[in-house]
Amino acid sequence: MSPRSWSRIVLGLALYCGVFVVTCAVGGMAYFHFANPQNTCASCHEMTGVHSDWAVSAHRTIQCRACHGGALTLDVHALESHVDRIVRHFTGDPNKPVRLLEKHVQGLVDSCQRCHPQAYSDWQSSRHATTYARIFLDPEHNKTASPTDDCLRCHGMFYERDITELVSGTGTGGTWSLRDAARATQPAIPCLACHQVHAPSDATQTASFFDHRERAHFSASLLPVPAVYQGARPVKVSRDPRQRVCMQCHAPDATHQLGSSDDRTPAGVHEGLSCRDCHWSHTNSAKASCNACHPADSHCGIEVQKMDTTFLSPQSRHNVHTVACLDCHPGGIPAKKVASGSPADLP
Repeated sequence: MSPRSWSRIVLGLALYCGVFVVTCAVGGMAYFHFANPQNTCASCHEMTGVHSDWAVSAHRTIQCRACHGGALTLDVHALESHVDRIVRHFTGDPNKPVRLLEKHVQGLVDSCQRCHPQAYSDWQSSRHATTYARIFLDPEHNKTASPTDDCLRCHGMFYERDITELVSGTGTGGTWSLRDAARATQPAIPCLACHQVHAPSDATQTASFFDHRERAHFSASLLPVPAVYQGARPVKVSRDPRQRVCMQCHAPDATHQLGSSDDRTPAGVHEGLSCRDCHWSHTNSAKASCNACHPADSHCGIEVQKMDTTFLSPQSRHNVHTVACLDCHPGGIPAKKVASGSPADLP
């Protein structure tokens, strides 16, 4: 056989092998992209627990690829994540849990927007839709505080390194700066700060808190109810599990005293209420909350929305979260006014 014939045979075999390999690769990727997750993602023992959580979650009818990207995705971060899991399977600790990385969070937030456009729009209009720049480059705040790792408990909880690698500047000179300028517009409190994709579908567990130190979500039902005191008196705190998520950030300091740190625990005339009794989901607005519980006129005969509280004006000295009758009536609560000729005037 001539050398030319051998060359053709070798070239043909090479092309055949190449086509065979590509076909198998594409076929395998297509299988992993479209097949039942029970036979693909969950076939890896590292993913068994994650799959079990997903199977009882509100998202159990949605394929993994809808949020995480499939094998045929063009999303570089998703492909990188898939390859990383394969590498860790063969080279890493097989018992090491799968953790959500910051670089994957934005992709998941985009997935949230596709399926929950109204909730996403509401979140964007809220103060929780803040950015790294608005949190860490606030001159007024930075004049009174120094950067600490505890900042990341509520702002930037998905950041994976130390606070000193996020911002430069120490002391209270108001001169903090972000070491990575590209991070300035990224959300500091994304959807996943309060929601877990694989959270159980039970209505009392729809909220979860992502703990920066543990790098994991904790369902609201597992979070403790903080002890809050007004002096020596225990304050009644709502048992609403969702409030426990709020209180991971809006809670008293180590003294447990009402109103310390960024505490918003309802007290006074609102003691025992849940944050969600007044604040709407995602927008966090409380503008229409008074009408839900109060008549047009209060016990004093005054429209509650026009009372001197922080609901009416942020400059008021009466915080609506803790306002009490005695704050405005130190001499005692006046008797309720009754219109002349009403049934109350009759013998």
